Amino acid sequence: MEMVPALQLLGGYTAGQWGMVTTRQALSLGVDDVTLHRLKTAGLLETVRHGVHAVVSSATSDARLEQAVWLSLRPGAAAWERPKLDPDGGVISHQSAARLHGLGDLPNIRIEITVPRRRTMRDPGVWLRKAALSESDVTTLDGLPVTTPMRTICDLLDRHVDASHIATIIHQAVDAGQVRLDDLAEQIGSYARRYGVKPGNGSELLEQLLAQGGLSVHELATRHSGVTGAAEQYELGRS
Repeated sequence: MEMVPALQLLGGYTAGQWGMVTTRQALSLGVDDVTLHRLKTAGLLETVRHGVHAVVSSATSDARLEQAVWLSLRPGAAAWERPKLDPDGGVISHQSAARLHGLGDLPNIRIEITVPRRRTMRDPGVWLRKAALSESDVTTLDGLPVTTPMRTICDLLDRHVDASHIATIIHQAVDAGQVRLDDLAEQIGSYARRYGVKPGNGSELLEQLLAQGGLSVHELATRHSGVTGAAEQYELGRS
């Protein structure tokens, strides 16, 4: 195929995929490997990761690598055809989800994805974890499925991430209105034992985690003007 019509085809398709296309998707459009190579040589396409390419003129996102990995989980399916909970796909999670939500400062050595069935990728920069997610566990950020801040915090607690890092994430999530303290205390009780707290006591675990960041639940609930009544709501939730 000639480069100009090929680029036009790819441009229309990639508009719904953050400017990217997989090799398999390109082939289904009639753009063969030779044409893809010519487009890359001409500086019109660039390789984001193996099997995923981006139109050079497209806007880039801070989530580009996560988006590219997510596309490669189902390289033949268009992004707009995939459900939020895709049985053959995955959801950005754990430290990668925290980064995309703007929470904490955990190192992101690998892109972390939760998948519904056991699978592997030949990429040391990608970590796949098999787990069941519900609709309420997942949100979308610019069309990319990502675990919610609440689910992300629970996943990090399950991994026994350092309490001081968790404290920072909770602080930022509460400040941003992404989680409520009473909901958090209710959800995290099952991880209490991992942090030396009485099993099932989410309120005590929350206090202990925040103490690692020099805070208490009451201080966090009342120090910001945007959290009106938060302390009272939390205390009611404990009673």
